[in-house]
Order: sequence, then structure tokens, then C-alpha cells
Amino acid sequence: MKRSSSRPASARRVLLAGASLSLLIPAAALAQSGSETPDERDVIIVTSSVLRTTTDEVTGAVEVVDQRHIEDNLAGSLADTIAHEPGVSTTYFGPAASRPVIRGLGADRVMVLVNGTGLIDASTASPDHAVQSEALEAEQIEILRGPAAIAYGGGAIGGVVNVIDGRIPHAPVDGLVDGRIYLGATSVDEGRTAAARARIGAGPFVFTAEVMNRTAEDYDIPGYAESELYRLLEEDEHHDDENRPGFAHDDDDDHDHEEEAIGTVENTWLDTQSASVGVSLIQDWGFVGVAYRSSESQYGVPGHAHHHDEEDHHDDLLPAFAADEDDEEEAVYIDMVQNRWDVRGEVDLPGGVPLDSVRFSLGMADYKHAEVEGGAVGTLFTNEGWEGRVEGRFEPVTLGAGTWEGAVGIQAFRRDFAALGDEAFVPASVTEDQGIFTVQRWDAGDWGLEGGLRLEQRDLSSLAGDRDFSTVSASGSVFFRPVRDQFFAVTLSRSERAPTDVELFADGPHPATSSYEVGDASLDVETALSLEFTARTPVFGGDLEAAVFRAGFDGFIGLFPTGAEIDELPVFEFRAVDATFTGFEARFERELGQLHGWDLSGELTAEYVSAEIDGGGNLPFIPPLSIAGGVTAERGAHELHASLEWADVQNDTAAFELKTQSYVLANARWTWQPFTERDVRFILEGRNLTDEEVRLHTSVLKDQVPLPGRNFRAAIVYSF
Repeated sequence: MKRSSSRPASARRVLLAGASLSLLIPAAALAQSGSETPDERDVIIVTSSVLRTTTDEVTGAVEVVDQRHIEDNLAGSLADTIAHEPGVSTTYFGPAASRPVIRGLGADRVMVLVNGTGLIDASTASPDHAVQSEALEAEQIEILRGPAAIAYGGGAIGGVVNVIDGRIPHAPVDGLVDGRIYLGATSVDEGRTAAARARIGAGPFVFTAEVMNRTAEDYDIPGYAESELYRLLEEDEHHDDENRPGFAHDDDDDHDHEEEAIGTVENTWLDTQSASVGVSLIQDWGFVGVAYRSSESQYGVPGHAHHHDEEDHHDDLLPAFAADEDDEEEAVYIDMVQNRWDVRGEVDLPGGVPLDSVRFSLGMADYKHAEVEGGAVGTLFTNEGWEGRVEGRFEPVTLGAGTWEGAVGIQAFRRDFAALGDEAFVPASVTEDQGIFTVQRWDAGDWGLEGGLRLEQRDLSSLAGDRDFSTVSASGSVFFRPVRDQFFAVTLSRSERAPTDVELFADGPHPATSSYEVGDASLDVETALSLEFTARTPVFGGDLEAAVFRAGFDGFIGLFPTGAEIDELPVFEFRAVDATFTGFEARFERELGQLHGWDLSGELTAEYVSAEIDGGGNLPFIPPLSIAGGVTAERGAHELHASLEWADVQNDTAAFELKTQSYVLANARWTWQPFTERDVRFILEGRNLTDEEVRLHTSVLKDQVPLPGRNFRAAIVYSF
């Protein structure tokens, strides 16, 4: 059995977990199983929409991934599990730390939410910081592609990933108790995953309890951890050093140069656990509930070693993070803890008042993580804060030839972020946001209008200075229904995003990006003017959902090289440029008939985005053109699914990037539900069956950390 010597002793538990990257395509939005009729699809409500719009009627691009599809396509982290959705990718900083990328935009421009409120973690500050939400905790994941800044803030210029986790029940239990158990194992990393949830009804109250554990060892790959082009560049630099006058040759130097990781990506182990409890009061007028969640995670940080002085450690700052003194000096791992309280509810109001209903949510969290090297804490990150929102929906009324409905809301948060230690590249800061928004819709049947407006204020204070920003975001849509089951929309949005504390005040080494980062305290508001065309229509005997978009950024804030070096790290500075994003995403599904008693259906997806700086050049970490196709066969209790995904070479690189090679992924899955009286499913899956070397251009570690090689997953799911 593989074992990482850098792994803390506390991580070696009997219950293991793990998963590998899946690029199988789940049905979502207007792409459900072929056995479902359009009328059944129409009732899927997008809870992230303040108007509670169905998936067929949302004016922007949306995906709704249900619990079964999450289980079938589980790939470890939240971002990796949904990365196969059109327009969605992942930052992939190893199997533990990944964040969603939507249409080439990531970090603060894509909001990851739990039940509509922020995570209150440190995942936007650095790509090696894990997102504090697990895919298996979700009952449903909603993905809003494109500007969602009206409802969720200027930071949602790229989109929103909203995890509906069910910790606070909103409906009564059907009977005394219900729940779900998931047990799974993966071969590529000797991983194990276990999750269980139960809901118990007691009169008007519903109680919930949930536990989850996911662990894995270092995962296997088909060849070298470093890409071929990266190794060639390293050899050239090594030879240049040898030819320099006065170069002192060291026999050990050749040994170190030749010793390259092959067959395994080192320090990619992980051990993640979470537990939660909740209770709701459910009545005819709605519900109100509270939940508590505690999570702990330890995981290796691949691709680099942290640098610090041996005498300057901070392990006394966080006694809960006890490092193992036997850890290797150069191995780095993260020890993370978050404790979170949530309050959520929805109340139907009596007649006679303008509002039809009010829903509210409040999240409060205490987050800490330590970066540990050589048995000592090098850097400690903390984030304490809260976020709350209240939405009121108006009673629909007849207005002229159509029906008018609308909603208003307020949202606010406060986050106290601090970093202390060798890699504290950003000073401690307090960020406070307040926003007020409204969304209005007029629907005349065969056509309609929708518009929204948001006003927001951000106050940011730190030892490096104070800044405040006022932003205004607005959108307008025209939608059409020429015939039954057709929906077309054109949306024009203007979104404003205030800079973050990292973009303003960063000043220090950041090993996760192998750079020395420098902020710009004079940065102004980033503005995006977006035009999007959305179509959902039957075509060629199937269902098509597609979106074409173009977004022009005035003052896009990015990280760009300066050519200088500090402490042997290249200096990158945050600065604003004008840039244009252009692209599309599409999904097509149709029935393919029967073959020897098997019901066949097929699907095709495609996505593309180009991100160019208006003055010349490309923005970094932009995914290439990709196309995927899959066939599903169903007969009785059996379902077979096979898929191929092709990604083009990425030659449109930034000045400091290497190109990324093309790849083809082959995957297959069999699910079996043998019992009619019990909801038990068995899953057997093979991923990357051809053992392809796969590197994601959206990952800062793409040239040091490829995706896992050939992997087999076995799982059992029992719902009761």
C-alpha cells in the first residue's frame, strides 16, 4: 500500500475515501434522462433564482445537477465533480484543492455558495486553499453561467455555483425517517469515500444528521509528473548553468536533476471529514431552521515546497493543528478547520400585503488553516465572518397583456481575514459589503421582458490602507416562445466588481503560484458589459440548449509578470487591462431508439472561450475548445454509459504560460438497481480508460500535476 511519509498520523484512519476526475456528462436543466417528458422537466425550479423560475424559463444559461447525477459522476472535490458541465472547468490544484472556473473566469469572479450564502473560507485567496463544501453533501447543485451579479453581488461576473445541501430541511419527512448512505472506493489513489444522512420527523419538526469522510493516497499517473515541454525547459536551464564561467559542477546535482517524479504525483494524499446536525420547524406557512457543521481537512500540497527560515515558526498560534515531528522537511500539507452555523427559512405571507413570500438565510463561520512543513506551522490563515440575505417576492399580478412578477432583496457580509507567518503575502483586512437589489419580469406568453438592478457598497480596511467602492450592476433581457417547448432570450448586462484585498494589498512570496505578488492599492472598479444569446429548443429530433456570449471588460484586474525577481521568485503585479471574452457552450440530447431491448440515448456537448487583451495578447488559464459525446443504454435495472471527451491544444497562451497538449478521455459506467422494493444502486466505473496524460490549462500546476491516470470506482448507494 502506498503511503506518503509526509502525511500526519491523524490522517491515517480506518475509513478511507477518494475519487478521481470524472468527465461523464450528467443531465441537467433541459437535459434530463430521455425517459422524462418536457412537462416533467418544466417543474425543475432554480432556487438560486429570486423569482423561483423553472429551468425552461431562466433567461441566462443554467444547469441543475441533482443528487443522483452527483453520485454517478462523483470526482472528489466539488469543482472536479461539476467540471464536465458545459462552460465549467476547474483550477485543479490536486484532488483536494480545486475551485470552479466558468467561461474562463475564476477566483472572486465565480461565487461558490451554500444555500445562497458565501462559504467564508480562504479559497479565493489562493488556488491551494480548498473550498469548504463537498459534492456528496449536496442534494442539488445549481450553476448559473454568465453574470449573476444582480442577485449575488458584483463578484459574480463569471457565474454562481450554489450548493443546496439540505442541512436545514424545508419539507416534512415522508414517514418517520429517510436518508441515504454512500460507500465508494477508487483504485488510482487507494481512496475510500463514505457519507450518510438521516432525516427524522417529530410532529412539525424535522431533525437532520450527516457525516462524510473522504481519504486517499498519492494518485497514479501514466508517466512523468512534469510535462515534456517543462522538462525540456529545465534541461536547457541546467545546461546554460553548466556553461556559465565559474560554474562548479556537483556530482549530486546530476543526481537531483535526473530524479524526477514518475508514475505517481507525490504529496496528493488527502483526509477530509465533516459532520452536521440541523432542525427545522415546518408548517403550512413555510419553514425556519438552524444547522451546525464542523469540517476538518488535511491534504498534501503538490508541485512546490514552501520557503521559510527555520527559526520563524508559528505552531504555537494554533494548538489544534499538531504537526507530526516525523514529517519530511520538504513536504507541505494543509490542516484546515471550519465551524459554521446557518439559519434559513421561508415564510408565505397572508393576502392583502404586496409580498407573496419572504425567504432569508444567515451563515456564520470561523475558519482556520495552517500550512505545515517539517513538523512546524509556517503560515496560519484565519477568516471569521458572517453573510446574510433577505428576499421578498411580490404576488404576481396581471399587467396589460401579460403577468408581472418581481422580487427585492438585501444582502450583507463581513469578513475578518488574516494571514500570519512566512507566506503572509497579504496583510490582515476586514471586508464589509452591503447590497440591495431588485429583479422584475413581465411575461405576455409568447414573449416577455426581464430586468434587474443592484446597488452595492464595499468598505475594505487593512494595515496597508483603506478603500471603499460603490458599484452598480444592471441587466435587461428580452425572451421569446415562438412555439411550444422553444425559448430564446437575449440579455444585456453591465456588472461592476470591486477589487479584493489580495488585488489591492498583496506584497509577498506566494509559493502556490511560484511568484512574488504585488497588489495595487489604486485599483478601481472592474466593469463588464456582456451580451448573451440563450436558446432552448427541439431540433433534429432531440433537445438543444446553447448560449453564445461576448463580454467586454473595462479594467479587468489580472496578475501580470514584471520581469523582476525577489528572492529568486518572479515578480507578478496586479494591474487593470481592457479585455474581451467571447465563446459558447451547448448541449444536445436525443433518443436513439432500441437495440436488443436496450433503450438508447445520446448526448453531445461543446464549449469554447477566447480571452484576449484589447491591446494584444491573451489572458492566462483559459480552457481550450472541448467536445464530448456519450451514449446511454437502459434496460430494466441496468444502465450503461460510455463517453469520450476531446480537448484541443491550447496555443493561445499568456506571456508566462506554456501551451497545453490536446487529450482524449474515455470513460464508461454501469449502474444496477436490482431491488424493486428497496432503493439500492451499485456503480462500477472506469475513467481515463486509455491511461492518457491529461493536463488542464486552467490549473496553475498543469505542468507539474496532471490529472489521475486509469481509475476504477466501485460504489453502493442506499436510499431509505
